[in-house]
Amino acid sequence: MMLGKSAVSGLALLFTLGVFGCDQAEKQLLETRTAEIASLCKLPPDAAVTTILQRDDAVLETWAFRLEHVVTQALPDAPVFAAYRAAIERDGADVVRPVADPPIIRTDAEAAMWADEFANNDVVFSGAVGSIDAISCLDALLFVRQAERYSPIDNPTEFLASVLRREAHTGPDLVVVFGAGSGAVLPKDVYGFDVVSRYLADGWSFWYTLHNHPVQRNGELLALGVPAPSTNDVQLSRNLGTSMGLESVRVTNGFYTFSATVDELSALRSP
Repeated sequence: MMLGKSAVSGLALLFTLGVFGCDQAEKQLLETRTAEIASLCKLPPDAAVTTILQRDDAVLETWAFRLEHVVTQALPDAPVFAAYRAAIERDGADVVRPVADPPIIRTDAEAAMWADEFANNDVVFSGAVGSIDAISCLDALLFVRQAERYSPIDNPTEFLASVLRREAHTGPDLVVVFGAGSGAVLPKDVYGFDVVSRYLADGWSFWYTLHNHPVQRNGELLALGVPAPSTNDVQLSRNLGTSMGLESVRVTNGFYTFSATVDELSALRSP
């Protein structure tokens, strides 16, 4: 049976509308799924978390998961993280270069040490070395891990994370070696570099280290830790670059994170 031109045109229009409707539905589904993924910042359910050392004041553990699971602009939906950031914001302390009480300097040696620290900070905040950006999802998850152990406001502590990376046919895999204590000085038995060495021997690359600088005081107000490496951080990072192939370094305060390659650190002072 032959169809008239009007009938053919009508069928063509219906077909076009049907295709358009399917395309729109698929597009809306994709956008919804993308929004759902973008709104999440958490370890995937199948992430492998292994405790290597656990005691009252310290922990050393590894996390294993796919890089794609933490590639998002979102931040963790964790009460301790929200409370920390709210406290900093209430004191107007959420600034890139923290304003804090000056250190108490008692000796010439301390004066020389602080002169080097201030010089390095000036270089970093001038933008001459590395960059300072808003904290990323993965780095915030690491910050939250320690914040859930000890309040970053009431009991400021430091953690150290080594992030290793290996390419797979499904995309990059990550392993994080996470160590933390209960005070400002990190116990050496949770540095985790012996664990890192075993992964390097198995073909992983040492992507970056991350540690935090805890809150300071600005009179009666809070001040963020400085998002820049200390002179001791610079020395350790250079040593790790030489001995273990460390590629880059990050320092965070829960709001902002400094990042630089180990080679860039040559412009900074160390002990």
